[in-house]
Amino acid sequence: MAPQGMTRTGKATLRASLNQQGANALLAATFEFLRRNNIATKSIVRFARKYHSREQRGLSLRLYRELVRTYDDMGVIMATWFSDPKFLDPLGNPLPLSQGKGPYTIAQLIRASGARVKTSVAVELMRQSPSIKIDKDGTVFARRRVFVLPKFEVPRAAFVVERYLDTLQKNELGRKRQTPLLLERSCYVSEVDLTTIAPMLRDIDGRGTAFMDSIDGEIESLRLRRSKRKQIGEVGVFVFAWTRPTASSQVRKRTRSAASRNPS
Repeated sequence: MAPQGMTRTGKATLRASLNQQGANALLAATFEFLRRNNIATKSIVRFARKYHSREQRGLSLRLYRELVRTYDDMGVIMATWFSDPKFLDPLGNPLPLSQGKGPYTIAQLIRASGARVKTSVAVELMRQSPSIKIDKDGTVFARRRVFVLPKFEVPRAAFVVERYLDTLQKNELGRKRQTPLLLERSCYVSEVDLTTIAPMLRDIDGRGTAFMDSIDGEIESLRLRRSKRKQIGEVGVFVFAWTRPTASSQVRKRTRSAASRNPS
């Protein structure tokens, strides 16, 4: 909020400064995240230099879009496995599936889901996912409804951040045009004892998971299997919680660690 008495020019300057500093923080956090996930600095710089070219931008993201579609297909397959009566036992649990022949197979599940992924690709991704267990005889068991892959942080971050930034942009236009806004909000406190928050985090996890489970099927029911309509897009919900030590606490921790290594 601008101080009282500030001129219009001063407010504009402050706003521009805040935007620039925010951009710096956003880029710094992105670069640090990529560095920690072993993305080469040279590739980041190379992309930044070529980003102004729309043609180059499209080529760089094409493979990523295909990966996102495949990941989306795996989510459809898992949702079908947990909801289609053909693949549920009398207690409503997902039935074990065969990779080849049998009364219940992965190929049958893919066809029922309407996913466009090859059976061989789906099986390979299932082998890598903690959402699925495969016995020595090749029988496939569902462990959890949500499909996840290990070491998939960078594509997941790209998926979420890209859509979050798009939401901010749409809401800015919505305020100007007085149209309905998309949900975008956060709540946090800047100073909290991190050693005392475990029960609250468990509560957040439990309630957040229950909320997502309650709407997952409702959102999935909106999916179009095949359509030639022009007005087609995405709808989704993200929920996440975070904890992060402050800079001062990190400095104190490093100081204590150094003192323990260098006793006087």
